[in-house]
Amino acid sequence: MGKAKPKHAVVMVLGDLGRSPRMQYHALSLLEQGHYVSLVGYAGEGLIPPLENALANSMLTDNGETPCSFRGNLHVLRMEPHQPPRNNMLCRLLYYPLRLASLLYCVIDTLWVKLNHPPHTKLPVDVILVQNPPSVPTLLLAYLFCIWNGVWRSHRPRFVIDWHNLGYTMFDLPDSKTRFLRQALQKSLRAFVKVYEYTMASLADAHLFEEQHELFRRLKLEEQDGLSNWRHTMEQKQSQSQNDSTEVTLFTRAFTKNGERTSVELRNDRPALLVSSTSWTPDEDFSVLLDAMDKLQSLVESNLSEESQQHVSSFPRVLVIVTGKGPQKAHYVPLIDDFNRSHPFIKIFTLWLEAVDYPKLLGCATLGISLHTSTSGLDLPMKVLDMFGCHVPVCAIGFDCLAELVKDGVNGRIFQNADELSNQLFGLLKGYPSKEGGGSELETYKLSIPGAFGGGKY
Repeated sequence: MGKAKPKHAVVMVLGDLGRSPRMQYHALSLLEQGHYVSLVGYAGEGLIPPLENALANSMLTDNGETPCSFRGNLHVLRMEPHQPPRNNMLCRLLYYPLRLASLLYCVIDTLWVKLNHPPHTKLPVDVILVQNPPSVPTLLLAYLFCIWNGVWRSHRPRFVIDWHNLGYTMFDLPDSKTRFLRQALQKSLRAFVKVYEYTMASLADAHLFEEQHELFRRLKLEEQDGLSNWRHTMEQKQSQSQNDSTEVTLFTRAFTKNGERTSVELRNDRPALLVSSTSWTPDEDFSVLLDAMDKLQSLVESNLSEESQQHVSSFPRVLVIVTGKGPQKAHYVPLIDDFNRSHPFIKIFTLWLEAVDYPKLLGCATLGISLHTSTSGLDLPMKVLDMFGCHVPVCAIGFDCLAELVKDGVNGRIFQNADELSNQLFGLLKGYPSKEGGGSELETYKLSIPGAFGGGKY
């Protein structure tokens, strides 16, 4: 049989492409199969390194045989919709109509103009893969684009939806204090979007749901030691011999001889590394984590006072790394600084990592913390799948259907408030790292994660 002819897929998200790793991995998978990919989304952060490399390499090797807009097999179209001001009452009233008009223009210009006329591309589109949410106006325009191509070009692309959540659930229900007219408008809008979304779902040719990418895995000890760009180096001790040295970080001790590294080992007094990824939005209440860390500090101090006569501590230092960007981050950064000044055993740091570094961080973590709450009660948190992919047990805030992913007392713990989280962390981390293997609760959870074989230290 001859080799199948490459197809042309449009992968689209109405969001920052650089902050949409799942859609980027869809594009990467299609490229690896030899297909042409048009990646459509907002301008912003950079792409994952494999896609950036594909663009850079093809610029050097393009032989002119592919349509001129493609660099190799990849074509990136970044939209920049207008962001209307919201500084007075009139602007706030017109914000959503103007925003919708801007989105309509950007999507129509991209799909009907840039993807259908030279010099952009001469390849007919075979499939359009759209992230949902946002559902308005993305799903309708993508579907109409497929119908238009079928009528005018006799080549109808397949319409595929990648479900991250139910879009209508992201429209907040009004509370009792909201004025009657606004309540009616909000409820009507939510009901309309629900019907619209269900209708568009019935028209799709296929649907995708959460999946796990192979980049998320447990790191080897040598790889963990190499991540010095975000791990704080504590000290570097030189041995008596000028040719030998020991490099010591918070977590590892590396031995070198004659300038070459001979071995790496984990420190027996290393801190526990907790990782949480948040969008810094109200639906991921960071105050729960901050409050839990404060309560954990109190539990640790109480435990130390009980053990003071023995001059030993069974509880490790704790380093909490919080990744992500979002609107509430500026509010919490000063609170985190105040927390770090007053809590000697627990430190919290915020990081913004490149897409390629985030799975590496997870691959070194002791425990993950998920603050994700679902507006629909149906979407499982992708960040928990990422953590499980790296064989990291998780403490996750509970909501409907979470038990399908996190089995309380099996591969992690489910909490409802800061008190429960602090008590869970105290129980899980007490004795770490000396009790991390051989039947410890953390090790048991780790071995219960699908694909985790043989355990290993972390």
